[in-house]
Amino acid sequence: MRPVGFEWLLGTLRVSPSPNVIIGGLVREIDEAICQNASLSKVLAMIEGAKVPIRNALSKHLKDRAAGTAIALKLLNLLLAKYHFQMRSTALVSRPFGMLVDPANGCNLGCPGCVHSARAKSLHLFDWGSGMLPLEQFAALLLRYGPYAMQIMFCNYGEPILNPRTPELIAMAKGYLVQTALSTNLALERFDAEAYVRSGLDFMFLAVDGASQEVYSRYRKRGDIRVVYRNIENLVAAKRRLGRRAPILRWQYLAFEHNAGEIGAAQQMARKLGVDQFAVEVPYDVSWDDPEIHPGKVEPLHVELNPDIGDVLARNLERVVDGHTADVIEREFAAAWTNIRVADAPNGATAQHTCSWLYKSMTLDAGGRVLPCCGAPRLGGDLVFAKLGDGQEDEFNSERYLQARRVFAARPAYDMIRASGGPSAYCADCQWNQDHTEFGAGEVAQYLRTVSFGAMDVETIKTCGNW
Repeated sequence: MRPVGFEWLLGTLRVSPSPNVIIGGLVREIDEAICQNASLSKVLAMIEGAKVPIRNALSKHLKDRAAGTAIALKLLNLLLAKYHFQMRSTALVSRPFGMLVDPANGCNLGCPGCVHSARAKSLHLFDWGSGMLPLEQFAALLLRYGPYAMQIMFCNYGEPILNPRTPELIAMAKGYLVQTALSTNLALERFDAEAYVRSGLDFMFLAVDGASQEVYSRYRKRGDIRVVYRNIENLVAAKRRLGRRAPILRWQYLAFEHNAGEIGAAQQMARKLGVDQFAVEVPYDVSWDDPEIHPGKVEPLHVELNPDIGDVLARNLERVVDGHTADVIEREFAAAWTNIRVADAPNGATAQHTCSWLYKSMTLDAGGRVLPCCGAPRLGGDLVFAKLGDGQEDEFNSERYLQARRVFAARPAYDMIRASGGPSAYCADCQWNQDHTEFGAGEVAQYLRTVSFGAMDVETIKTCGNW
């Protein structure tokens, strides 16, 4: 039975059927219940009541029922994830809305601080094998989580363009109305620029940390900057030839002491080659691996070299959701969340710190291992939370996921278990930034703003991502 507030609101909306009003009103009412720590059953009932009105409003605005259904499902899953995060739930009804996926586990370079560096390999620091992600395995991942996903980053520790079928993986994700990105060193002789343009890829981050070969190769070990420049030229030419402005090419420059002097030259080269964005980032300290390389003392920088990036993204998301994918999304939309039974969070859990990764994102390496975050598994580190296709119904609620969330929701109880000789949880002693993920408020806002084509106002979008 729909709450009284919804009945009043929907009655009002029949007089004023603006999509901004419909979606914004329903989102705010659900969010109010979330902020008041309502029961899971109440929040699920409200979400169920909002499904059809939001889907209809989006479908009418977009003139596309399949797209409206897909966006409504993703939006409501996002709100449900917000509820679970706030309540510090252990078992989740929501699905990850962001994913990191490695098309290839290997890399052609050996940059200091990476799992592929010569020193890291000689010391056997990381549990990171080789391999390429099969299309069938990625299809299985999308079948389960694709209808709820907003963004997929096709890289973590591997070089994605090593897998010749990466463009096909991207195209498969785009069929679920997922925004896609990858980060690449682009230093491979064999590179099919046209395939990446045709794939529908939204962003390509170019890891180029220098303007000259001498400076560039200090960090990008075994890289040839001439190959990189040629591949960028081919990408820009392919976009022009095919009449497309995506993928957006972003030159990502890690500023170290040794290359800070070439930032200006690199920016000029980016403009000359036709790159869309140029960004300078301060890297992690990798001196444990190479004592001669240190982060530079520079301010982060972001320069838009080509205008109308938002318009480019919007047009690139105008993909047809049809066939098998549309059927999968419709099936997930029709399945009632209220039929799923999981326990509410323990009392007082909302006061405890927790890790955002455990509620927002999932990582898959090319071998099918499910990881909770962007961390690299160390030998014996227990960072592998599941294996895709090992018979589990939901890897996002594997026993190790449950254990990790339980650590944060009830830390005193975990400490007592450990004190008595019980098993440890990797996340309990994690030193990474647990408040930041690849899929935070900025990414959520950018996706919703782009995909809704004005059907959601600024405040509604902010409400969805402000956690």
